[in-house]
Amino acid sequence: MRNSWLLLGWVIAFPAIMYLFFVAQGTDGPATADAIISIGIGVMGALFVCLYLFGDQLAGDLEDRRYAAYRSMPLSPAADLAGRMAAGLVLATAAFAATILAGVATGAEYGLRGPESIPIVVVAGLLTCVFWMVVAIPIVLAADNESVAEWVSSLVAVAAFVLTGFNGALPAQSPIEGELLNYLPNALPTRLLVYHLVPAENWTELGAAPPAMPTGLEFVALLAGYAIVALVAGTVLLNRYAYDRGWWP
Repeated sequence: MRNSWLLLGWVIAFPAIMYLFFVAQGTDGPATADAIISIGIGVMGALFVCLYLFGDQLAGDLEDRRYAAYRSMPLSPAADLAGRMAAGLVLATAAFAATILAGVATGAEYGLRGPESIPIVVVAGLLTCVFWMVVAIPIVLAADNESVAEWVSSLVAVAAFVLTGFNGALPAQSPIEGELLNYLPNALPTRLLVYHLVPAENWTELGAAPPAMPTGLEFVALLAGYAIVALVAGTVLLNRYAYDRGWWP
């Protein structure tokens, strides 16, 4: 995986291809409904990158014993984590953007709710990727095997997508009922993005409600809380198990 540009391209392009297959089946719904679906699939692609590619790189370094050399260097686990996340964010953004471009090319209708939508979308995407990249760390450490870590991280991404109904984009397809979808770390950002990127008002007609869409800044604050807790946990785990320096830097 680490040396395969073809496979890297496939992981980034897969959500867009998945969306195109969905559109090819033919739908009678409005263009805004297609936009909602593309966002749900695009978030799945971003989460897959965060879990699979981020985890693969970490697992490869652990399996190749690169951390034995890193321990002798003046490296900070926090800086190590930040560097890995920067690369992961670029790839996750590419996967999401490719899916949205596929939506635009097939006639899906997007539109900002207002000027405030731009920073909210950017911040929500950033915080979500940070959280899910950290989720990959305990998976990699527990698996202690690159192939097993890849399989488990892929399963987590797909399970989250399916169990929450396209990551919360289509609640009717999820066995989870009530407001919980507005608090799960994969469904909440998806629903935030849907609200700010799709020009619609009747969410029930489009299948995105109930529950009511998360419209307040308190939901962005909740994502920030998830990301902060994840960053602390990720730094602690790397410091303890990768750098073998104890529980706190």
